[in-house]
Amino acid sequence: MRWKVVDNTLIIEGDFYALSSGLLGGFGSVKYIFNHTVRHNKLEQPVVYLKEVADRFSMNRYFGLLTSVSMERLSVVVEQDVTVFATAGIKNHNEKIGTINIVVVVEGDMSDNTIVNAVIIATEAKSKALLENGFNFTGTSTDAVIVAKMGNGRFYEYSGPASRLGRKIWRAVIKAVSESLGKVE
Repeated sequence: MRWKVVDNTLIIEGDFYALSSGLLGGFGSVKYIFNHTVRHNKLEQPVVYLKEVADRFSMNRYFGLLTSVSMERLSVVVEQDVTVFATAGIKNHNEKIGTINIVVVVEGDMSDNTIVNAVIIATEAKSKALLENGFNFTGTSTDAVIVAKMGNGRFYEYSGPASRLGRKIWRAVIKAVSESLGKVE
């Protein structure tokens, strides 16, 4: 896996099998995962815009996320064979307006049900991070998550909270979301 930030876009490259809750998401084999900061106040055609971002960087076979949060708030946390990328911003905590995007990359293999459970763990950990940082809600109106496996390592049968993989995802997401929330733009 290789990653970089270019023109306010996090680009992660590798051979992934992933699940995305974002636009054009679902399960799929992808070569690129990206998280792009939208510079417009109003985005009238988000799917078209997502495709334009992918085309701009010559990315085919991708899952992409859009955010209003600057990549200056990107936090990357490595927990052994788990890498978490998070951008988190809360614009109006009273109305839960903001975006928290999380990408979890596991350098190992997982079944589909293990990937689904990893999404649950990442979401619960995001909620825990929000509560620990003084917010009284568990997410914003536009949060998204991608969980990807690279398949070239250990096989994880489980990713629940009591499993080895689940605990790594839990710790890394809490740390990444908390760090991103604490960064000043």
